[in-house]
Amino acid sequence: MRRIFDYLHEHIVKVIVIVAILTAVVSMIFIFRNDGYQTPEGGEIREYQSMKTVYFAMDKVKSLNPLSSQEEDTYYISKLVFSSLFRFDENMNLQKDLVKSYETDAKEGKVEIKMRADAEFSDGTDLTAYDVRYTVDQIGYIGEKCPYYAYADKIDYVEVEGDTSLTVYFENPADAALDNLTFPIVSSYLYSTSDEKPVGSGLYKYGSYANHKTLKLNPNKEYYGGVAKNKLVFKVISDKTKVPGLMTIDSVTAAVTTDSAVAIEAEDKKLQVTPVPSSEMEYMGFNFKHKYLKDARVRKAIAKTIDLNAIINDSYGGAGMISDTVYFPGFLGTENGGDPYEQDQVGASRLLKECGFKDSDENGILEDKDDKEFTVDILVNENAESRVDAADTIAAELQKIGIKAKVIKKSWKSYRSALRKGRFDIYLGGYRFDDQYNLKEMFAKNNFLRYNNQDVLKLVKKMETAINTEKQKATYEELKPMLIDELPYYCIAYKTYSFLSVERFTADVIPSYHHRYAGCDSWQWEKVLTTKVEDKNADK
Repeated sequence: MRRIFDYLHEHIVKVIVIVAILTAVVSMIFIFRNDGYQTPEGGEIREYQSMKTVYFAMDKVKSLNPLSSQEEDTYYISKLVFSSLFRFDENMNLQKDLVKSYETDAKEGKVEIKMRADAEFSDGTDLTAYDVRYTVDQIGYIGEKCPYYAYADKIDYVEVEGDTSLTVYFENPADAALDNLTFPIVSSYLYSTSDEKPVGSGLYKYGSYANHKTLKLNPNKEYYGGVAKNKLVFKVISDKTKVPGLMTIDSVTAAVTTDSAVAIEAEDKKLQVTPVPSSEMEYMGFNFKHKYLKDARVRKAIAKTIDLNAIINDSYGGAGMISDTVYFPGFLGTENGGDPYEQDQVGASRLLKECGFKDSDENGILEDKDDKEFTVDILVNENAESRVDAADTIAAELQKIGIKAKVIKKSWKSYRSALRKGRFDIYLGGYRFDDQYNLKEMFAKNNFLRYNNQDVLKLVKKMETAINTEKQKATYEELKPMLIDELPYYCIAYKTYSFLSVERFTADVIPSYHHRYAGCDSWQWEKVLTTKVEDKNADK
């Protein structure tokens, strides 16, 4: 025994270190087993449980029919329940869905398709080329009330050649684009315009819609792409401002919101908030009939006076991102170069000097060669508060380089009338694109700017014809530098939405503006479990 005490006395430091390490290891084992932490007596034990069900908020929908319902929630939920010939990825690239292979003929305006042989509806019946033809016919029958009518209406007819082969013929070869083939495919045997229990061939299948309060979707075991890991539950919640609070109690797992106030509240509640690029663009347009603005150097000089980051932060509450053209940031997987004309007032003044402008009377306003002052009007619709604020900021910046700018605020009706009649110098506008991302209207002969470049228009149109995804990307890469150099439009920002999720949440894929539930089949999240710990000294 004496030897033991002697040893401890001689090696006391080592013993203390060993005891500390053992204590730490035991503590770590305890924490690992509980996957949480324990507060002192009188507090609570917090543990976490991995969940296999993802909860969403939704509005009450009258119909889950993907072809006849115009309700927003039905549109996005249908992307989970139904497959289509082609689908868009996060960069607006077209990807094959039900298509195994295809050949395009832009001249003839047709697409020859070989379909997957392993595609089935959730009831186990085969999905065939006949279902595709039936779907096109149904969309035509429903007409403009169908959200996909603008797509399928361009199709002349579908020729079926066996269960897995078909050819789609378009009425006009100029409209024979693959992005017109992104509508959901319904069953020719089971589809009904009044059916409340949709049968699709997507990643999920209909479970139940109890009293129109809770919609349940289950993994579709017949899905050719594999079985989803999570079940989905959609709860009818009319007031979406309550979503952050519901997330703190794990009643809602994740949501995409366009309300910046809701996103701010989510951040305050320590929830995860991730920006999601939207399809809503804010931009500046130049009138090509204006004697100064028709010069590309002047347009570039004006762009160089603007600090886009400051405008996004100050006018749009930080909910925006910069794109190098008016097309979606990183369109078709190309690199988004950001602002091609970053703020450079010295460079802007140099360009204007090259154009012959100078301040002869030194009153702070530039004059042209005829001693006429450089003045411009900036047209904006008065009901768009953020846009008006941005216009005021731009006018102030132009003043700094010697351009006298006046903001003209008009009602929406008067604003649109002025644009159609070309009664503006510069205007600020907004554009909300659909999934097709067709910009032909912005560059067509009758565009508001009176901008006419046949080479640009030819490429814009080519992107909307029956060419494969590789040729479409190559076409855009040819178009992109032309848009930057000529600068008919200057993209101010693409608005961003916010993807909210609970604190303990991970995802390999986050939603996009056109698919608000993308990746939900494999999301991982943990629910908080708490247990009160009794304070033994409470009654003492």
